[in-house]
Amino acid sequence: MNRLLCLAAVAVVALPVAAQPPAVAPTSLVLGDQFDRKADLADLRGQVVVVVYGDRKATDACRALGEALHVCWHPDAKGQPPAKAQAAPVVPLANLKPGQASPNVAVVPVACCGKVPAAIQRIVRNQIAKASPDAVVWLDFADTLKTGFGQTAGEPNVLVFDATGTLRMKLTGAPDQTAMDALVKTVQALRVEAVK
Repeated sequence: MNRLLCLAAVAVVALPVAAQPPAVAPTSLVLGDQFDRKADLADLRGQVVVVVYGDRKATDACRALGEALHVCWHPDAKGQPPAKAQAAPVVPLANLKPGQASPNVAVVPVACCGKVPAAIQRIVRNQIAKASPDAVVWLDFADTLKTGFGQTAGEPNVLVFDATGTLRMKLTGAPDQTAMDALVKTVQALRVEAVK
């Protein structure tokens, strides 16, 4: 049923973005990942980016939400191992000009680990790398998301950035069906906006 709602919402092409108005400038968000590499929102420009984040108690809920959102725009990812799921093609937009590519939707999981010493950070990275060797997880060791965007403890939180890296929507706490519908419509509208 959720898949049908998701696909029905994705099929809607020309919806207005019912989210926050664009900020003056793109958001700067630079973290690291579980492999100790730089993770920068700016590297995802051209894509609509959905950041799903939460604390340790929210891990399972964030994973489920992130996977559901990824499958929403990459239906061939359903039931696939992580590496194959990440490579699934995005649902194309209708009415594109010949040769025009459909903007991708990048769903980025972020583990909010809190401020911990460097030695503990190394342990956390190793644990997450073992648990998620094929899907990149951004790590927040400075409470960047909690401080900058708000965070409901124990629940998934969501940020949506347009193709320029500008924050367009924020959800703190587990989204209900109304919030999920708004999220899906906003992301789809931002994909359309990106090709205009």
